[in-house]
Amino acid sequence: MGYKLKKLLNLNPQYRKNKPVPIVIAFVMLLSISWGCKPSADMAENQDIPHARWDMNKPLRFEYQCNDTLNYKDILFSIRHTGQYPYSNLFLFITTMAPNGSTQKDTVEFMLANARGKWFGSGIGDVYSLQLIFRRNIRFGQKGRYIFYIHHGMREKELNGITDLGILIKNSEIKNN
Repeated sequence: MGYKLKKLLNLNPQYRKNKPVPIVIAFVMLLSISWGCKPSADMAENQDIPHARWDMNKPLRFEYQCNDTLNYKDILFSIRHTGQYPYSNLFLFITTMAPNGSTQKDTVEFMLANARGKWFGSGIGDVYSLQLIFRRNIRFGQKGRYIFYIHHGMREKELNGITDLGILIKNSEIKNN
């Protein structure tokens, strides 16, 4: 190894003598952080949309196994799209099927850009990601399998620019009595 690389990595034995190794410190810090963090999501699933072309007649299907009817939950959607997405909004038709077979249909509009066309969320290159709230502070009424069917509700049969969509179900951040 060259001198500069040894110096950069602090591999000089005299330098490390009686001093903690930075890698060990970083590892211990990482472990303590990961042990202190509990997973907050009951469900987090993303589905790719092939070639960023979402056919109106091909819904995305998500399953959620509910084992908790006591705690309040938040349901969010993760949307990833390209800069070539032609709209500032996205309408979704969402059908939720409960374990007993009953269904609930919703139409939601999510804003993806402001009035000037600046995309919301974070972007890397030409891809933008954001999480948007669908339902906040709700309780699932029954234990069992819930199925979410999601169609895009835009006027085009094939919607270009949405690369993937995900659903996140987690404990609500709003505290109830």
